[in-house]
Amino acid sequence: MRNPVAADSTLTLTPIHFPFHRRSIVVRSSIQTRLPLVTSLLTATATSFAIAGGPSWENLISTTDASVPGVKGAVWVPNQFNNPTIDDQGRVTFRGQIGGAGITTANSRLVVTGSTGSWSTVARDGSAVPGDLISGYVFNTTAGINGLASSNNITAQGGVVVSGNVNGAGVLATTDTAMFFIANDGTPSILVREGSACPSTAGATMSAAMNAGSGQQTSNDGRSIFSTALLGGDVVTANNAAVVVFSPAGTELIFRKGSPAPGFTDGTTMTPDTFGLNLSGAHVEFGGTLVNAATVTAANDKARFTTSGAPAGALRMYLREGSLLPGLGKLMVKPTSSVSPAMHALMANGSILNFIDLAGGDTIATVNDKALVLEQSGIFTMLMRRGEAVPGVGSLVFSGFNTTSIIMNNNGLLAYQGLLMNADGTAVTLDPSYVGVRRADGTRLTLIRQGNALPDGSGSLVASLNGATSICCSDAGVVVFNANFTGGSAILAWDETNGLRVIAKTGDTNFTGTPANALTLIGSTGMNGNSGCTGISSNGWLTIRAGDSVNSIYTISRINLGGSAPACPADLDGSGAVDASDIAILLSGWGTVDGDLDGSGDTDAADIAILLDAWGPCA
Repeated sequence: MRNPVAADSTLTLTPIHFPFHRRSIVVRSSIQTRLPLVTSLLTATATSFAIAGGPSWENLISTTDASVPGVKGAVWVPNQFNNPTIDDQGRVTFRGQIGGAGITTANSRLVVTGSTGSWSTVARDGSAVPGDLISGYVFNTTAGINGLASSNNITAQGGVVVSGNVNGAGVLATTDTAMFFIANDGTPSILVREGSACPSTAGATMSAAMNAGSGQQTSNDGRSIFSTALLGGDVVTANNAAVVVFSPAGTELIFRKGSPAPGFTDGTTMTPDTFGLNLSGAHVEFGGTLVNAATVTAANDKARFTTSGAPAGALRMYLREGSLLPGLGKLMVKPTSSVSPAMHALMANGSILNFIDLAGGDTIATVNDKALVLEQSGIFTMLMRRGEAVPGVGSLVFSGFNTTSIIMNNNGLLAYQGLLMNADGTAVTLDPSYVGVRRADGTRLTLIRQGNALPDGSGSLVASLNGATSICCSDAGVVVFNANFTGGSAILAWDETNGLRVIAKTGDTNFTGTPANALTLIGSTGMNGNSGCTGISSNGWLTIRAGDSVNSIYTISRINLGGSAPACPADLDGSGAVDASDIAILLSGWGTVDGDLDGSGDTDAADIAILLDAWGPCA
């Protein structure tokens, strides 16, 4: 039975401790629910079922549910759940579509957040925007139909970004999109509205549609990085774009097209990229194209920039096409190539992951000319290089990554979908794809290869993994990915304690009561602004969509996979020792959760004491 509870009521939850994570996460026992559009809290009990020898899945929401949070008489429309996201306390957020009496194309979509027994409506089409922060406006297009964007973005602590078309008195095409942040205590803020002034310009306004995309990265304090076009004021073609950071405190201009390129005094300017923007806590990272007719050519015009390791308020260029890679001898970035960040490129400790086409040194074309490198404070470390041996695949060697299927957690564990080749650089035609991990100490493990049997005793063989894994990885050391096989697909999980196992598979009847034929992970495209995933939380909560298209039944489910406790929790940079670098990371997170070692929810003197007590090499 569902019991509506008045907004502003207090929800009491039992504290939950996760001993497998370096931070003991505690659900607050008194959460004040103050969402501006909270319409209902539910007390329904989720259906749960166990994995053999492991934890239990919970079906949180189903299209067969008799009602929808806060909308009397409404039902969920089948196959209209967008990818769910999940925070460190197991709260799930997603956008869905509803039908029923009084439901039209003007009010049929809503974003809800919550978990078992507690669901709240964050935003709904046709209803006032959060907190009525644009007075009299609702989420709708100017034609009066659904306006909420499909991508809801969350922070590690459960703050929610919602965006879309807004409609109200005087709305124009230049002002009809907006982005809002709702903190995990329900406090709403407007991040930006299309047509808002861009700071540090002479009257320029931000004109790109203000809709959060699937790769939007938002930190726990509501900071969100964005690329925007500029109009009006002092705008000309040479300066008509910018990279900005939105936050509840206001908009910050990070870089404007045509401004002097960081590190140059010879008139070189830069045009920032509109993609590959990264944010982690207070730091940002992005790419751009250098412009100077006298000194810059197509061989050296691509570069990447960051605030990490730079003086306060400044940017530094840490990587440039055609330049040497400090720390890697005579190796350099190949001229006339691209420099591409990995997914979640900017780590909490300020290090940055990039895919590099190599030149110089011992580089041999097609044999060892590609690499994944980690940069920190101007020094590069080689993590993986084309031509290196791969465990468990005989004489074959590493060829490269599927660049959309690689992710590194904040404890140095790299999970990736790789490709194999022969040692002479020639292609492998039989079973060339695999999923592997690289541990923080540099050791590697092949989890599964195309052509291997699934680890469930069924005898099903894995099909091509290339581009189909939707891989994600938690800070607790859990790697989750999809693997297709003949006739279906499976979701697999791995950690050091439990090894590789199938946790869900098409044909399972536990999700819908009928054989499910679709299991969907948000994977590495789901990113928050604290170097974490939005589909699997730092402490191991995973959420998926499951569906049976034959019977039109769909669910959103979650599971707590836990994880393997890091051997050295105070080793914040994963270097294998607790040292000055870890103190620097802890201090940079002062007053936030980013260096919290004792689970208090705050980085303070107690955490310094823990770190100092662990000083030295990890045991």
